[in-house]
Amino acid sequence: MNEKLTRRTFVVRSIQVPLGGALAIGLHACGGGSDTGTATTQTVCADPEAMSSSEASMRSSLGYTPSSPDPAQNCAGCAYFKGGSAECGACDLLGGGQVNASGRCDSWATSGD
Repeated sequence: MNEKLTRRTFVVRSIQVPLGGALAIGLHACGGGSDTGTATTQTVCADPEAMSSSEASMRSSLGYTPSSPDPAQNCAGCAYFKGGSAECGACDLLGGGQVNASGRCDSWATSGD
């Protein structure tokens, strides 16, 4: 414990501590931490990073969202949805692209329409 505290050591350590805390907070916000604060988790059926620009553009133009604001109008109840699993399926409007069953877009239609 006979270590001499130099100005350089003081400056480096005073930067490391806040950066470490910011990194921990950032990882938690991005899903790197435990998810004990929420009751539900969002399933991701289609990776936005793996989509072509035309696929991403089509989703954007249709106003697709992976979680419908109206539970009565979701992809699973849409005429264009072809079920795959309980959480994911394919959408005819998106060329068979994967969508969340709980998602919704502006072209949602009941199977009777």
